[in-house]
Amino acid sequence: MLKLSAVAKRKTMATIRERNGTLYLDYYINSKRIKRTTGLKDTKANRKKLEQEIIPRLMEKIYINDLRKPEHKKFSYYHEKFVKLHENDKSFHTRIGVYNKVNKFFGNMFVNEIRTLSVKEYLASLNIKNSTKKDYLGCIRGTLDIALDDEAIDKNVAFGIRFKREEKAPIHVFSVDEVSLLLEKAEGMFRNYIGIALNTGMRSGEILGLMHSDILEDRITVKRSVSKGRITSPKTLGSIRDIPMFEALKPYIESQKKLSESLYLFDFDKTFIKDASFFKRRWHQLVKDCEIEYRKLYSTRHTFITAMLNSGEFKIMEIAAIVGHSSPEMIMKNYAGFIKDNHLKINTSIDLFKKSCPKSVPLNVNKKLIEA
Repeated sequence: MLKLSAVAKRKTMATIRERNGTLYLDYYINSKRIKRTTGLKDTKANRKKLEQEIIPRLMEKIYINDLRKPEHKKFSYYHEKFVKLHENDKSFHTRIGVYNKVNKFFGNMFVNEIRTLSVKEYLASLNIKNSTKKDYLGCIRGTLDIALDDEAIDKNVAFGIRFKREEKAPIHVFSVDEVSLLLEKAEGMFRNYIGIALNTGMRSGEILGLMHSDILEDRITVKRSVSKGRITSPKTLGSIRDIPMFEALKPYIESQKKLSESLYLFDFDKTFIKDASFFKRRWHQLVKDCEIEYRKLYSTRHTFITAMLNSGEFKIMEIAAIVGHSSPEMIMKNYAGFIKDNHLKINTSIDLFKKSCPKSVPLNVNKKLIEA
């Protein structure tokens, strides 16, 4: 090793830092900051080794411009690790398509060459809602986070990207007449499905996940959900719940029990129905036959909630518990606009102040209070 006094003086260009018990070197090359792990544990002996051997050798290489450029890896390398880390997520099967599309676009790019602008331009090219774009951004950001942990990049260029808040799409519910028409024209298993959806507000996956053992005399227990062939727990912890057995619900339950040939209430070829898309074609045809404005099958849930609110028979907390919302506030936030004139149906004979006015306090009590 060359004995250069200049090298010894330049030891101060490299700073020893500790992170999670491992020693890192922080230094500059051509005014560019470099942070690299040494792979050494934070001990006195290792710090001494860095100061007396490794840093001088590093500074010498910098001095004679003999540093090898690090081997840069492509986005696809870290994307594979990202997918493995998330393959056990409950929502993984619904997002894998998004992950594959992101990798198709960025896969052959070296992570150190990806810029914030290229991420923004890619997201802008997607003709989808901003709420959906968040899944794409989450994949890009998560993949680059792994590259950052591997010190292949100095910063995550996807961090800090935000979307403009979009106006929430209006909720469209079915009128009483439309509900009657849908149930009148639907047949067999599909009619039972719609009847249960309209009288419980259950999500499609929750209905398909119902087993005969979940149906009791006075309630339905929601324990699981079925989507894209996967059986999982319901959407949130609050979604695991009991739903009261409304009288209007019973005929559809009993009818479907007779049609079922498996452990599941709704089945096809003696096994559970893999996804709500099973009913998609029938739903489109039914709406067309009823000659009503098209709304998604999920609107049965919205219709149930708004009908509960407008009945004036249920508290907000009760409705939230029945439909599996995380809080009553979510009900008010999403459905308050559908509560029609309920404030005019209250008991106007109540005298709010007659019973609530405090009685006059005896003088001797006042005196004691003052003396105290």
